Amino acid sequence: MNKHINLQDNIFILNSRLKILRNTLVLDADPSLFFEKTLDDIIFLDHALDTLLGQVRDNNRIFERNEVLDYLNDLEWDFSQVLGEFSTSSGGISAVSFPAVQDRLRSLQDRGAGRRKTIGEEQKSTSAPAIEHAVSSDELNELLKEL
Repeated sequence: MNKHINLQDNIFILNSRLKILRNTLVLDADPSLFFEKTLDDIIFLDHALDTLLGQVRDNNRIFERNEVLDYLNDLEWDFSQVLGEFSTSSGGISAVSFPAVQDRLRSLQDRGAGRRKTIGEEQKSTSAPAIEHAVSSDELNELLKEL
């Protein structure tokens, strides 16, 4: 089965989920209802970012690759901000009181920093001019004469 994955649509969906997550942290929501779900969403976003970056890194022929890398970089930055807010917020839904969760969040922040570094490396390699072997019109005429 040949499946087509639109990376920009996936990034849009993750951005939308991230906005909902950020709103959850800002509002005075009941932690007994939303703490576990918030943590699950953060773990899901981390996994999804790993997956998307892997797809981009493994395929140099992605349409509008630089644009996708820019979107991923922005998404990664926003995700790191949400991690920071969840780690330090004094709001209703916060990981401040949970040392085990704090350790996990630091690990996720380190993974995010690694992804941002990888994205930067991919952006540099994508922007490097590719050396193309071109045939001049004179050479092409010479080659076609023999046919």
